[in-house]
Amino acid sequence: MIGRLVPDGVVAVEWAGPGGPAEPLLPDEAPLVARAVEKRRREFTTGRDCARRALRALGLPPVAVPAGPDREPIWPAGVAGSITHCAGYCAAAVGWRDAVGSFGIDAEVHRPLPAGVEELVCTPAERRWLRTAPAGVEWGTVLFSAKESLYKAWFPLTRRWLGFEDAELAIDPDRRELTAWVAPPFQALLGGPAAQLRGRFEVAGGLVATCVVITPPPA
Repeated sequence: MIGRLVPDGVVAVEWAGPGGPAEPLLPDEAPLVARAVEKRRREFTTGRDCARRALRALGLPPVAVPAGPDREPIWPAGVAGSITHCAGYCAAAVGWRDAVGSFGIDAEVHRPLPAGVEELVCTPAERRWLRTAPAGVEWGTVLFSAKESLYKAWFPLTRRWLGFEDAELAIDPDRRELTAWVAPPFQALLGGPAAQLRGRFEVAGGLVATCVVITPPPA
């Protein structure tokens, strides 16, 4: 799924179904989940396995993908990347930052948001759109996933927090496209309002998958 959403030049590796990763964690990665529950260790290990496979496909040698102080993956120099996992699915995507910009991916189980989450995740305009959105898709979950992808693209560029309420998305259900805006106080961090925040989504196989790409304006 994710492989159909990422921009040209990005390599995506996905894992789905029973089983687990083929490769164990490397020494720089294992301490990150040493005290985690088994489910978290398994998800983390599968994500790193997908990440190393993607890096190899990009032409890089196998390397550890440790985490920064905010738990963000630390990629090799010059590489943009993102990792996601949910029940029964995991994916990692990487590309050369100069060619693809900054991007984020996310996957969620296709089901309604828990009670009260829509109010936390969606802006008033987004909630109004949800009331008239086409039937058959859990659009609140699409919005949640898209904002997760947006944050993953946002943070490497700005190193700043971006809340759900600080971004707004428009969904094109027919074209499966996303357009995002950040609140004016945050636009300067991307070089001004001319920055492009666009993405794509897919709903299939019981999952929602999203990808958002941020392209800052030319310097």
